[in-house]
Parts: sequence; structure tokens; C-alpha cells
Amino acid sequence: MTTLTQNPRLLLEPFRFGDLTLSNRIVMAPLTRMRAPAAGAVPNALMREYYQQRASAGLIITEGTFVSDQARGWFGAPGVYTEEHRKGWQSITDAVHAEGSRIIVQLWHQGAVSNKALVGTGRGPLGPSAVDPEQLVHTGYNNTELTSVPEAMTLDDIRQTVADFRHASQVARDAGFDGVQIQGGFVYLFQQFLQQNLNLRTDAYGGSIENRARLLFEVIEAVLEVWPSQRVGVKAGPMMPERGGFRSGSSTLSTSEYIYRRLNDYGLSHLMVMRQLADLKGTPLQPLAGDDVLHRIGKLYEGTRIINAGISATHAEELLQQGLGELAAFGRDYIANPDLVERIRVHAPLNEQRPEGYYGATSSGYTDYPRLGQIVEVQYV
Repeated sequence: MTTLTQNPRLLLEPFRFGDLTLSNRIVMAPLTRMRAPAAGAVPNALMREYYQQRASAGLIITEGTFVSDQARGWFGAPGVYTEEHRKGWQSITDAVHAEGSRIIVQLWHQGAVSNKALVGTGRGPLGPSAVDPEQLVHTGYNNTELTSVPEAMTLDDIRQTVADFRHASQVARDAGFDGVQIQGGFVYLFQQFLQQNLNLRTDAYGGSIENRARLLFEVIEAVLEVWPSQRVGVKAGPMMPERGGFRSGSSTLSTSEYIYRRLNDYGLSHLMVMRQLADLKGTPLQPLAGDDVLHRIGKLYEGTRIINAGISATHAEELLQQGLGELAAFGRDYIANPDLVERIRVHAPLNEQRPEGYYGATSSGYTDYPRLGQIVEVQYV
């Protein structure tokens, strides 16, 4: 059981986030939990309870949420592109707002990191080029399968993708969200375009750094047609799993530096910066291990930075005190502790994680973690 010890002075302060005021600097990180029904991917009452339980966070960022049928690549993840999606999310945003928190949706496109069984169009996955990214994807609650060779996106496919993000942004706004975050990193669509070994294109979307980053900025500009800039953020960075088709190369660092600098032109609400947890020894990103990425790259971005990945409350407070970020996002700690803010405030121990409940269709390991002073009987299934 983890105990919180350091005085969390900055973490508990209110913060001006774009044109919004957050009650504290604690962010619930995006967490894929596979609770949306596979048929329709519509957010449900169980998800509403889950988010409402955690609404003492200054800001909630939803799990990755697909912008179209073609974007899908994870069983049990929700969408935000139909009227039914809007209704489902509206019930969640209303519940979160009733608790005094703010909530933004993470817009997600998995691109080539998918499987034909998951894509709802009948075409199979699309990527920058017909190159297999060699990743595992969740095709069921207890099932993973390898990716396969995707179709290379045509220019019409790219234009449709931009339109899908614009449409999903409008659905999100109509559903009562306070803003959006574009998932621009890890192994997903925009990272695939940035990867030189996955992007073999010779047109305006391949080759130079500017070309490989073009789609990301076209999507940002499309989203800004729906939302004011202070309600739009991006999750981006050089960090990747260093396996399969995702391995850092000689241009990985300079590509991220280009993106971070150019994001300054848009006046966005935030940039979520991922610390690197993978072993970088012997890779071009070795200088960015742990917090070094925050020192070297995070400082290039002039707006609000959300620190993400593998931090405790004590560590987060230290990073904020050092000026390496303005907000701190907690993932697994929020899975097991719906009242994480209160636990941080009073230095209370954290609940033990139950990894067997990370994914699944039920409330077990999802909405049944106890709050402070609450005794519950947990049934393991």
C-alpha cells in the first residue's frame, strides 16, 4: 500500500486552464478500460458512474475515443461520431459537471494499429503506407491478435480522416464536453505518419519532417474550426514502445522538437508530455530517459504542459515545483482510487491495484474500489 508523504502544495492549487478554472492541478489521465459495448461503442451507465466517482479531479481526460468506424482498433472502446454516442457522453459530462469537475474527450484514430475484425467499414486498417506495424491489438476482453499489413491511405482517405476529426469534434461539443485532446502520440495514426519506416510515401505526407507532420496539423486546424483554441490540446512526443515498427531513429528527436515548437503557433489549451518508461539504453532517445524528456523537450512548448506517465503525487509535486509542467496526470492511481484528490490532500494510503479488472465488461475492478472510510467486500472473479 502506497502512502503519500510530501506536502502537495501546487497539486491542490486552482489553475487557469485556457478560459476555464480548474479546482486543482490533478488530472485523470486517459485510460482505456473496455467498458463500452462492442456493438455500437456507445458510452453507458457504468461508464457514467466510473467518471462521476473520479470527478474531484481538476480535469478528467476521457479514455481514447474513436472519431469514426475506420478509426477503431480496440475492442470495447467508445466512439464520439453518432447521435447515440452524443447522448451517451452527454449523460457523463452532465454527471461530471454536477460534481464540479471539467472533462475533455481524447480524440483517437488507431490507423494501422488495428485488425480487420475491429474496423467497422469492411476495408480493414488504413495507414500511411502498406507496412505492418507489428503490434498486438485487443480484439476481445481476453484476446489479442497481431496487426496485419494495412492499406495505404489515398489522398481521399486522408481528406476523409480530417473530416472525421472535425465531425467528432462537433459531436463532442454538442455532448457537453469542455474541450478535446487529440491523441497525437505513442503508436497511433499520427505517430505512424511520423515514423520513417512506416511512412514510405513520396507525396505531400511523406519524406521531410514537415510532410510527415502535415496530417497532424491539418487535423488540429480542422478541430479549431469547431472549438476555440483554448479548448483544444494535443498529446504528443517521441516516446514509443521500441518494438515492432515503432523504434526511434536518427530523426525522432528532431521531429518532436519541430512539432513542439510549431504547436506554439496555435495557442492551444495544453500539451500532454509523456515521460519515457521503456528502456532507452542504446536507442537514439537514451538522453530522454525518465524526466529528461521534460527537461529537454517539454521546455520547447510555451503553453500549459500536462506531465504524464508513471508519477506519484510526491514526484509530481517535485516536477511542478521545478517548473517542468503545470498539471500532473495520474493513470493507474485513478483506476484504484476514485477519491485520489482527497487521498493526496490528507496523505492517505492508496488502494492496491487489481490488474485483473483493468479490462472487462463488469463493475469489478472498475467502480467497486472503496473510498476513504468505506469498507466493502470485494469479490474477485
